[in-house]
Amino acid sequence: MIIFTKLSYKNFLSTGNYKTVIDLIKHNNTLISGDNGAGKSTMLDAITFALFGKSFRGINLPLLINSINERDCEVELEFSLGKDEYKIIRGLKPKKFEIYKNGEMLDQDSKSKDYQKILEEQILKMTYKSFCQVVILGSSNYVPFMKLSAKDRRLVVENLLDIDVFSVMNTLVRGRLQAAKEYIKDIDHKIELTKEKVDAKNKLIETLQKKSSDSVEKYREEAKETGNQMNKLAEDIELHEKKIDKLLEQVKDKDGVSDNLLQSESLETELKNKIKNIERNVKFYEENNTCPSCKQDIQEYHKECVYKEQAEEKIKIEESIQTIVDDIKIAEDKLNTINEILEDIQTENEQISKKQHQIDAYQKYFKKMLDNAKDASVEGTEIQETKDELNKLIGQGTAYVAERKEKIEDKHYYEIASILLKDSGIKAKIIKHYLPIMNKLINKYLGDMDFFCKFSLDENFIETIKSRHRDEFTYYNFSEGERLRIDLSLLLAWREIARLKNSVNCNLLVLDEVFDSSLDSVGTEEFLKILTSFGNRANIFVISHKSDTMTDKFSNHIVFEKKNNFSSIK
Repeated sequence: MIIFTKLSYKNFLSTGNYKTVIDLIKHNNTLISGDNGAGKSTMLDAITFALFGKSFRGINLPLLINSINERDCEVELEFSLGKDEYKIIRGLKPKKFEIYKNGEMLDQDSKSKDYQKILEEQILKMTYKSFCQVVILGSSNYVPFMKLSAKDRRLVVENLLDIDVFSVMNTLVRGRLQAAKEYIKDIDHKIELTKEKVDAKNKLIETLQKKSSDSVEKYREEAKETGNQMNKLAEDIELHEKKIDKLLEQVKDKDGVSDNLLQSESLETELKNKIKNIERNVKFYEENNTCPSCKQDIQEYHKECVYKEQAEEKIKIEESIQTIVDDIKIAEDKLNTINEILEDIQTENEQISKKQHQIDAYQKYFKKMLDNAKDASVEGTEIQETKDELNKLIGQGTAYVAERKEKIEDKHYYEIASILLKDSGIKAKIIKHYLPIMNKLINKYLGDMDFFCKFSLDENFIETIKSRHRDEFTYYNFSEGERLRIDLSLLLAWREIARLKNSVNCNLLVLDEVFDSSLDSVGTEEFLKILTSFGNRANIFVISHKSDTMTDKFSNHIVFEKKNNFSSIK
């Protein structure tokens, strides 16, 4: 049984830096009251936030941080389980999630989701839905059992009866069953493949046995003829290579001719530029009688001297150009001849390449003929080796068949286990056993609250409600007050079942504004009697606005107030 002992929180919702501390075991029943917005329901969100990382009233996590201080939001919840003492610390800004067992923090190497899984499955052994069904009944975000889907109803009851482990086992069995099916499928494939290999080996043995000694001589003759063809091609290649050597000798000065041609063309261009400069100078003296720089007249005698000097120089340059043009022509003719020789060399190389490819093909064929001759000559040895391989394959196939038989047997057991672990199997037997007890408890608590009808849940957790006159109703046929009586009866019945099974059994019961809703005075009085009958078996906290009429019915009274926008215990 889980005994929740102390809850404390700060900077949580409207609570400030001053830590609010609530002793959860000092009194059997406690009334919590206060004005609207004073923070009396904050403990609900604090408990579920500490245990499950979420708010009971569905508030987004960032909004749980006090909006004034905006940091250091922290909740601590202490409880004992058997001989072990636990403390959970969870916070926001900075984010924190720590679990302490007997003063030592549990390893946090795992991811946050796995850490939460450890808390729910290994320590608390209850889910958020189960916790809310047996510990908290709130007016704001509480979903009554009767409003849950059939699937969620089943999950809650399985958790209460501590049989949800069968669902986990069923998942594991289904996984192993699927793995066994895949394994059998793989073995079937291997057996089929082995059969094909055995058939291939048998055919190979037949082929080898049909070979004769004549085949060896035939392959050798083919190899000899192929060798002759390769020798002839090699001789042809040698002749082409000698011709290439002679042609290369004729073009050895190719680079020198090309360089001379480039130099001559460059010199020709340079000399032509000089002639252009001479013509430009002569034109200047023809068009100008005055120097544009010094503004002095240019004498005719000076002009004639310049004309004569420029004309002589132009003649010399033109003679040089003609000589260069002749050299260029000679070089171009020689280059053309060289290019023709290079084309011949290219043609010879192509012939060599073609014949080399033929040689490569002959070599492959030559090797194949030799291999065939070798294979034919050692057929006796190869037949024996093939037979050995065949026997090995047969042994492997026999092992596969035996292994398949074993896996088929495993698959059979997994299928039986899967049937037993389904909802209609073991769990249905256990639920069927507990259904009369559940229905008896529910009807007992309905009667204690002066609501006389016959309420029953079937194996699919579908309700049937009959009045005194045997009329059948559903949950939604009743008024709000009557439905609340059903919800309270279910809550108390689940707590009693949990106590009997010691699965999700705990000391804490929190009722938020239950007496402020649609429950009438008679129902309130009867329900308070039921709570009083719990004695030391539960620590009950009732959150209510009706403090003036209910204070004398509780052994402890906590009043929350809000000052300067911060909530605290008065």
